[in-house]
Amino acid sequence: MPKPKVKPVPKGTVHLSFAESGGKKVAILTMDNPPMNPLSAGIRIGLDQHVKACLADSSVHAMVVTGKGKAFCAGADIAEFSGGMKGPNLVELLGRMEKSTKPVVAAIDGVALGGGCEVSLSCHYRIATKRSACGLPEVNLGLLPGAGGTQRLPRLIGAEPAIQAMCTGAPFSASKALAVGIFDEVVDSNVVDAAVKFAATRSSSDLGQRRLCSRTAQITPDALSKARAKWAKIRRGEVAPQSIITCVEASTHGSFDDGMKVEQKNFFPLLMGDQSKAMQYMFFSERACWKVPGLTAQPAQLNTIGIIGSGLMGGGIGMSCAEAGIKVLLIDAKPEFLERGMKVIQKNYAASVKRGSMSEAKAKKALSLIQPSGGDYAVLKDCDMVIEAVFENMDIKKEVFTKLDAVCKPGCILATNTSFLSIDEIASVTKRPEDVIGCHFFSPANVMKLLENVRGSKTSGRTIATAMAFGKRINKIAVLVGNCHGFVANRMFAKQGASKLLYGGLYPHEIDQGAESLGMRMGPMRMSDLVGLDLSARERERSGNSDPQNDVTDYLFKKGNFGMKTGTGYYVYDEKRRASRNPDVDGFMEGYWARKGVQKLKISDEEIAKRIYFPIINEGFRLLEEGIVSRVSDIDIACVYGYNFPRYRGGPMKYAELLGLEEVLAGLKAMGETPSNLLVKLVEDGTSLARWSKNHEKQLAAKL
Repeated sequence: MPKPKVKPVPKGTVHLSFAESGGKKVAILTMDNPPMNPLSAGIRIGLDQHVKACLADSSVHAMVVTGKGKAFCAGADIAEFSGGMKGPNLVELLGRMEKSTKPVVAAIDGVALGGGCEVSLSCHYRIATKRSACGLPEVNLGLLPGAGGTQRLPRLIGAEPAIQAMCTGAPFSASKALAVGIFDEVVDSNVVDAAVKFAATRSSSDLGQRRLCSRTAQITPDALSKARAKWAKIRRGEVAPQSIITCVEASTHGSFDDGMKVEQKNFFPLLMGDQSKAMQYMFFSERACWKVPGLTAQPAQLNTIGIIGSGLMGGGIGMSCAEAGIKVLLIDAKPEFLERGMKVIQKNYAASVKRGSMSEAKAKKALSLIQPSGGDYAVLKDCDMVIEAVFENMDIKKEVFTKLDAVCKPGCILATNTSFLSIDEIASVTKRPEDVIGCHFFSPANVMKLLENVRGSKTSGRTIATAMAFGKRINKIAVLVGNCHGFVANRMFAKQGASKLLYGGLYPHEIDQGAESLGMRMGPMRMSDLVGLDLSARERERSGNSDPQNDVTDYLFKKGNFGMKTGTGYYVYDEKRRASRNPDVDGFMEGYWARKGVQKLKISDEEIAKRIYFPIINEGFRLLEEGIVSRVSDIDIACVYGYNFPRYRGGPMKYAELLGLEEVLAGLKAMGETPSNLLVKLVEDGTSLARWSKNHEKQLAAKL
């Protein structure tokens, strides 16, 4: 006999209790869905039932809504988006709360974000503790607030501030929320007690104007137009910000119900669209990347970190460590190198203070933790971790690690910041290869968020755990990758098709236009100008491989045109670094095409983007074949945070999945590229990349 199906229990519950103040009975509705009390079905069911019961109970004079633990409510349960929302409709529930004839007070201790903020906005009053924060960050998931946030917030704080808040997704601190009128009171502690007393005193109040649905927001046509232009530039390519502005515009005319219709009309296309799917995927990927399959080792404690090399990378790494409260011993080969490095660090902090991104006290504290320590490796003997950031030369790195092996204490993590070189070869000169790992930062290290932790064949679980914990502590996004030339992000982007397009019949500006149509902030040609054309050209000249007759980079280098730093490269730059076409480069390419019999290409921006990025995707599949990463999403994290691949595309692998693996395969073949075996197999078998990744992760966990 088949077993009867067990009905799943909805996640979360709402506890109902009562308190008395001034002879008034106040109901307390406590959302309980640890750890952050998201609005899962159980929470919505509980709120709906208890609000109805309290409205029907004549002995209840007022209600307080709060959250258990360290949060009020962190918003929707994103996991429900893909499986279908069950339980009461949140929009109707919040409408019922707002129309209550009995005062409803939100007692906020911790975060009230997204749907949690919308719950609080439907209450008549909001009281919070000093540590609390509120906001509507849905834009960062490719969505807009879909339970009245776009209608209530502008009616409360004004249309322009509401657009700013929702299009950034940034939360309000308690003091800021009080100042703009979101919070009515801020207390030190015991917020529920304060809310109960507050609610009791309002039990006979006229709630008319406290219902935000009864208000109307205002904005001028000029301000609305400027807002659209501003957010089209800041969040270029994203559809959610413009939809948010459309909804806010609706809050300035017509009724609240009309505005809600506009909100719902705009919400569901976003929810079902590729951008929200990609950005929700990134949300989960950013949390999954910290989990190493099969890893059980605990990280070592890091109190002092040594850094070898005080140049751009070493200084940036030192700043990242110091800002996390870690003591840094900075050494370099020559005193003048160290002095120059410290001056750059001091200049960077002074600039941060000047532009207001860091307080003077925090900058001084960070500087005090960075100690220039000469050039003697012996000063590193008590460090818990040492990071090498010297020239990208294997002989130099081996020399450094031989010295470290001799002076560092047992168990000290020995890390290299190499961008391409073999971790195993570097570790081979030590007697402790289990303590050696790659910590590949991206430049500038104090700004770029990505940290690729590169495991060698003998790297221990303890070393891996420590490197991952280190990444989290210094506020990076860390992914664990395997040892291969270029690792993940650099290896993939080395395969981009820009050069093939340039010599195949496209001008630099056409290539960049195609890349930027996909959402890249800067196309590959302008990026080369930013990095500096001299880096690769000088190396080719030294090795005798320079060809200024046929290679445009070598041609520009010979003329002293290195890119942005000289004002001329693939483009010509004005004093504000605004780029315009370089006739010299266009003429060089036209001459090259004529000599080689190349016809001028005329293809769409979409096709250009595919020809640039399909080879990158193909290399991602090869990384998966080789077991270089634990999961597909780690590749996307590396490309989004290392090379600024558009987050709303979900990274190159998610972009490929949403586009269709069949289309990627066909495109590669049409370009004359050899597709990876894995890509071919997935298409032939009809297997999704997501399903394959789950099986792959399980297999790696079993090996570890």
